[in-house]
Amino acid sequence: MSLVEQLEALVATGVPGVVAVTPSDEAAAGVADLGTGESMTPRHRFRIGSVTKTLVATVVLQLVDEGELGLDEEAAPLVERITIRQLLNHTSGLPEFYDNFFELFEPYRQDPTYQWPVGEHDLLEQVLAKPRLFPPGEGWSYSNSNYLLLGLLLEEATQSPLRDELRHRIFEPVDLTATDYVPAASAAGLARGYLPPENPFLPREGGSVDVTDLALPLAGAAGGVVSTARDVAGTLGAVLGGKLLAPHLRAELLDAVDSDWDESDRYGLGIEEVSSVMGGERSPCGAAWGHLGLGLGYTTIALASEDGRRQVVICMNGFFPSDEAWELLGRLVWSSYCT
Repeated sequence: MSLVEQLEALVATGVPGVVAVTPSDEAAAGVADLGTGESMTPRHRFRIGSVTKTLVATVVLQLVDEGELGLDEEAAPLVERITIRQLLNHTSGLPEFYDNFFELFEPYRQDPTYQWPVGEHDLLEQVLAKPRLFPPGEGWSYSNSNYLLLGLLLEEATQSPLRDELRHRIFEPVDLTATDYVPAASAAGLARGYLPPENPFLPREGGSVDVTDLALPLAGAAGGVVSTARDVAGTLGAVLGGKLLAPHLRAELLDAVDSDWDESDRYGLGIEEVSSVMGGERSPCGAAWGHLGLGLGYTTIALASEDGRRQVVICMNGFFPSDEAWELLGRLVWSSYCT
């Protein structure tokens, strides 16, 4: 099957639209806006979710190289007895900043225009008031709270907004013309993001639920970047290819711990080692490096070879892909990556 045919098969499972960049091709299928019927194109932007973590980790490592931060120093003054490395690789023991993910959606069930009143510093206070999942360094648990804290720490260290640091340290050097840090508002050229009607958060009869403009406190440094599939591929190539990090810091980036979950085999500093897509068929040519971004209304798979030369990036404007869709995604990723 051609790349376009594979993407059309994904759309047939219920995904509104999809863009893919592979080592040899680029294509799109489906729609960017269910309301208008606007066709999806490779130029459309997506919320790339947790792929943001790889970019934030890269900025942290650049500051380590400049002597502004130390990987094995405490993440002071915001938190004590947790190191920056432990935040980056999710061994800090910090819980998620929400107790019950489903409860976050309750106000929006009553009023879709509701604006969440709690800021990042308030969220951090809530996190630090909760019991630790385990002593720092003695376990592993993926927590967006780690990157919430890292974003605030970066701004403290640089006395500059995270958006500006990402722009001049990554977006501009790599010439990412369609990439920006937009943690709350919608962005120009953004494909609309959808949940299926039977989703557990905002179920609705009669069609997919447009959640593009929902202002949940879930983005920031944990997932606030918008980009195109092409730009994401370029970013992975630059990070893993050594354009943005000195060799010894690139080695730190890939110094991974066992992660013990479906999304990855091991977790480095803001980057995942992946040999199967969400526990599906395993790669026939070894693991890839990158990150998955599973965000409200969007799904991103961004993987590359360890040297960054081969990239496979798939961006969709739908969340909760079906089992059939995940199977097709895994097949597409590994057939493209291993060719």
